[in-house]
Amino acid sequence: MSSPAKTAFSDKEEALNGWVISDGRRGIENQALGLTEAAARLRPLNFTQHVLAPGRAFKAATPLMQFALKNRPPDYGLPRESPDIAVGCGRQAIAPLLAIKRTLPSCFTVYIQDPKIDPARFDLIVSPEHDNLSGRNVETMIGSPNRVTRDRIVKETLAFETELNRLPMPRAAILIGGPSKRYKFSEADHHNHLNAAKEISGQGYTLLITTSRRTPEWAMQDYEKLAKGSDRIWLYTGEGDNPYFAFLGGADIFLITEESTNMLTEAASTGKPVFTLPLTGAPGKFQTLHDALAQACNLKPYNSGVLSQMSKAFEYSPLQETDRIAERLWAHFDRRDARLN
Repeated sequence: MSSPAKTAFSDKEEALNGWVISDGRRGIENQALGLTEAAARLRPLNFTQHVLAPGRAFKAATPLMQFALKNRPPDYGLPRESPDIAVGCGRQAIAPLLAIKRTLPSCFTVYIQDPKIDPARFDLIVSPEHDNLSGRNVETMIGSPNRVTRDRIVKETLAFETELNRLPMPRAAILIGGPSKRYKFSEADHHNHLNAAKEISGQGYTLLITTSRRTPEWAMQDYEKLAKGSDRIWLYTGEGDNPYFAFLGGADIFLITEESTNMLTEAASTGKPVFTLPLTGAPGKFQTLHDALAQACNLKPYNSGVLSQMSKAFEYSPLQETDRIAERLWAHFDRRDARLN
């Protein structure tokens, strides 16, 4: 599936053409879109979004095996014409990027995350710092690229103005993820999260709660019970228009389950206090992310007394890693063009 995204530019510079490639999962897709949109804010770039739909057996194969089986862009439903830049994220985007590079060597290929293959197969790798990847064409960042901008937050907050106005300030956004490779989502964890929500509410905060696709159904049911009959809770579980960016704009503080790289870094892009909700498990490499956010954005674990300690010590400059990496993308692009010319 393809969809165009147009951006207005000065007539002085001709717009380049780009492709954004992912398997359509929201967290993966938003990383590729976020970096491409940031790049398009710096230079003229029109891009088209391509969502892959591999079969179950093909999806299970390694990226290099996929590339051996399908080594042309049309094999993945991609057009034959050459883009100037192709940005992909997620495991399923690796083989298509390799196919693009084989068929269209002039295309500047960008892969987000650690591809687990030789980084030299791409023109640029954008990897989270906690993956500990390095190389001539590797740029690392705190967390992952996102689509959070001041303009987007303002626009989405205004779009949900009526709903937000029904919920008095101060407001706390509680963003719930789910189990991952590193973390479990135990009933004890869940009850701790519920207790935090009740405690925050008891201190006068209106609650803006959203769950994710990974949140267990039994946990979602408890949040539905919590919200039922309350006029101080807005619960979003996937039905109707997504108020996520409005939550980023309308909340005063954030409580976020600690496994979510995307939600933690997106909330840190607002400059508002961000607290982690614990999950059972060993953070492993994600401790590097938590430490970086603690240093740059005053990220702290939530506890029952933390709100009473809030002061200027919680202030920080909004995280702007996506914009920084977009600048690095163009620097690599220019260097590559200089070598080719």
